[in-house]
Amino acid sequence: MNAAAESLDFILSTVTAPLDWMQFIKALRPNGKLCFVSGTVGNLNIPVGILLGGQKSVCGSIIGGRAAINEMLEFSAWHNIKAITETFPMNDVNDAIERLRQNKARYRIVLKN
Repeated sequence: MNAAAESLDFILSTVTAPLDWMQFIKALRPNGKLCFVSGTVGNLNIPVGILLGGQKSVCGSIIGGRAAINEMLEFSAWHNIKAITETFPMNDVNDAIERLRQNKARYRIVLKN
């Protein structure tokens, strides 16, 4: 995590495990954001000073229940809206990461078994 210091604009957390969230805040660039879309165990324990100093923020979002997801999928199907993805076998994860590093991923990379 030290190598990632101040290198990320946005971190999306989907984990429910208790982690050292300070490491993730330190990985954010100035004006970076840590966003939770899943409940985590325990408290975050992040000093306000580190948020203020880098104008970093922590937020959360509820992605919706089954009814909202079904409505979104129906809307997408009705309007022919599809996700643009690149699919890589799990064995090629390093190639996928390199594509991300080179800013060549458009718009989402999905790993599959």
